Amino acid sequence: MKKFILLSAIILSCAGLANAQSYSYGNDMKQVYSINYQMNVPMGSSKDFVSNASFEGVNINWAYFVTENIAVGLDLSYNNYHKSIGQKIYRPNENMAVNAAQYRYTQTFPIKAQVKYFFSQDRYIKGYAGLGLGALSAGQHIVVQDLGEWHNNWGFLVSPEVGMLIPFGADSPFGANVAAGYNFSTNKSKFAGLDMKNRQSLYFNVGLYVAIY
Repeated sequence: MKKFILLSAIILSCAGLANAQSYSYGNDMKQVYSINYQMNVPMGSSKDFVSNASFEGVNINWAYFVTENIAVGLDLSYNNYHKSIGQKIYRPNENMAVNAAQYRYTQTFPIKAQVKYFFSQDRYIKGYAGLGLGALSAGQHIVVQDLGEWHNNWGFLVSPEVGMLIPFGADSPFGANVAAGYNFSTNKSKFAGLDMKNRQSLYFNVGLYVAIY
């Protein structure tokens, strides 16, 4: 994940430098690229398997303005949840039972097309509300001593979001992105004796953006 973050940051910087001569330094944004640190909090039945929040997340986002206030684009994220559980009986099959500590992991990959409405292009800080539709891949992993079991599933994803772009200066194409959103996906899973009907989570993004005018 560190290599992914570094590569994304390099691409973000290069995009800003490559287009530095094309900025008109106004309010007429054409595109916005951002890379963000993401924290994710599981909700509903998602936290039955791993209840801990994920502090190992990254998000990249691209938005293209089709009107002065409306942008469409793509949003990709990765999150890793993990939790250790004390002595507990684990049954990998009907003929085996292991009484040992469990280590549980969940990795999620939300992929969504997104539309954002910017409340005003004239203000220094640009607030927005967005809605994303796409898919979410969830991988669940249990490790007990030298035994391991993996389960993966996909679901349809709906994701509302609110946020703001805060430029580093009046004439700067660079700035900070702050956002919060909610993921709801139709992933179903029967794993480790649990019956999950869907996946839900709250997420928080903090990162950097570059705007192209």
